[in-house]
Amino acid sequence: MYYFITLLFVFLSSRGSFFYFSNIWWILIDLIIIWAGLEKGRFTKSDFRLFLTFSLIYIGFCTIRSLFLVHLSMGFWLSDILFLFKFIFTSFLYCAVLKDKAIHYLIKVITQLAIISIPFYFLQLISADLVYAFGKLINLPPHLPGREYVNFIVFTYVKQHALRNSGFSWEPGAFGFFLNMALMMHLLTNAFTFDKKAIWLGLAIITTLSTTSYLALWIIIFLYFRANDVKFSKLMFFIIPVALVLAFQLPFLLNKISFIYANDSQDMMRIEFLSKWYYKHGEQMPLNRFSSMIYLCRLFGANMIWGVSNIFEETVPILKNINISNGIFEFMAKFGLLGLVFFLNRCYSLFRKFTTVEISLYCLLVILILGFSESIFVVSLMICFFFLYHYYSEYNGAVDEEPLTRGLAIKTVKNARLLKL
Repeated sequence: MYYFITLLFVFLSSRGSFFYFSNIWWILIDLIIIWAGLEKGRFTKSDFRLFLTFSLIYIGFCTIRSLFLVHLSMGFWLSDILFLFKFIFTSFLYCAVLKDKAIHYLIKVITQLAIISIPFYFLQLISADLVYAFGKLINLPPHLPGREYVNFIVFTYVKQHALRNSGFSWEPGAFGFFLNMALMMHLLTNAFTFDKKAIWLGLAIITTLSTTSYLALWIIIFLYFRANDVKFSKLMFFIIPVALVLAFQLPFLLNKISFIYANDSQDMMRIEFLSKWYYKHGEQMPLNRFSSMIYLCRLFGANMIWGVSNIFEETVPILKNINISNGIFEFMAKFGLLGLVFFLNRCYSLFRKFTTVEISLYCLLVILILGFSESIFVVSLMICFFFLYHYYSEYNGAVDEEPLTRGLAIKTVKNARLLKL
């Protein structure tokens, strides 16, 4: 039952299939999780206190912001409250039912879906037209206008990314996000031991050909060696030369970042014209990572501190025709820098259950790198981090700050398992 619930929850998070786009599926998945929780007696008073406390803080924040800071109509406040009971509530239910099993099952499901994506990806490389034709034959929603996009629930093909693996998500970069998060959580909960699961996740990340996924993977490799007590100076001696060679030689790293930045600078100078052109042709104007950041900051100014609204794009007509692709600043437009700090604090609280301050900070860096290029902070999987810290106790990992050793982490986990036996 836990596996089935997690599978549905991951599909809901992926935003690649019909699960995400229909309220009926949200309600049905909520009811399935509630039924499982009641059937297995998983709900406790502590769960309800946790959600009630979070809800009061969230509603209070949105109310103060709406009344005294942004001065928007009641509809925007209602949308923020709806976000609590549609998106946040589902993630809370998942955490409350699975509790300290949640991360284990998330890793398991994402790893298996990553393995499934590999043969699909190779078939895509051999005959992309066949994959697309088969997808059109099945004809599962969503049907995205202006995009050659097909979804098989466990795999997505986007003709725009014919050489890249989108897995079960809506595009390759988003798939890389899920893979990196699964790999990072697997290392955290597995005493930083590199095993078959880690290898499969790493291989799947490589197939995404995603710049930010590669950067996040690089940080994960770095934190893996630090957790295994490799000296910082030694890591820098080997990693910096290799990183520089890869950055300059691989076309989707430094060259791509430089190109995106230059292109974004040009787009910002003619955004009104471009927006009208895309609108005339029935499409949304895509803003890349840097231009999304700059444009939102220019547009909302100090409001980025406390955010505007969950539906901030409806406050400015031009935003309805612009596709924001920077997850960090999109989140800040929704919930502000204050919301971002609170979110990162909850993530940090979870990581500290397993490892040291230093490794926890590297984990936050991974999340920020992934969030800079993908609108992922509001997917169901990430919303779980508001609650997951509550369900994990210290014995799952090493918590001493010094020395930073793999042996300490392994001893802690092994001793805990022996005690259970």
